Amino acid sequence: MKTRFLTTALALAAVSLTAAQRMPTVTFTASGVSGDWILDFSLTNNLLPDEGQLYFFGVLLDTGRDISSSPVGWDPNAVVSWNNSGFGGSNLTYNNIWLNTGDPYNVLTGQTQSGFRARSTLVDAPTMVPWFAFASDGAYYGNDYFYSSLNPGFEGMASLVPEPAALIVFAVGLAALYRRRR
Repeated sequence: MKTRFLTTALALAAVSLTAAQRMPTVTFTASGVSGDWILDFSLTNNLLPDEGQLYFFGVLLDTGRDISSSPVGWDPNAVVSWNNSGFGGSNLTYNNIWLNTGDPYNVLTGQTQSGFRARSTLVDAPTMVPWFAFASDGAYYGNDYFYSSLNPGFEGMASLVPEPAALIVFAVGLAALYRRRR
């Protein structure tokens, strides 16, 4: 009886987690030095296969528009600023934008595309960055989008993913604290 309850609870949690994570996700890494950061954004398509492919993506950086590179097939100059308020989204004006120039380069279900790079001149690398993305070639009926189920728009906050070297330093520090405490 206990095993059956646990199995049911885990299944319900997995379904809830899957539904909650269908919206695209965005993370980024930061490399460089104070005042000269390169932020490399990764866009992950969590939609189901019949819900769409991601073709339009942008971020808002406090330091302005400064795209340093783009994935193959993504044009950084087709749109120089974008505001979603006319489509039911926020009133933020995004300043670093990439538009896919052909279907072979769409971010398909289950795929992650990185290489959306922009420069930040802040003293400290940002840890959170607003983003938007649009999908097409499907029908999306979740409740976390704006505009149209056939061309859903999404917005969120991208989070900084620490570099592996920083994680190692962090782990060594935790181990030292643990050892000292014992």
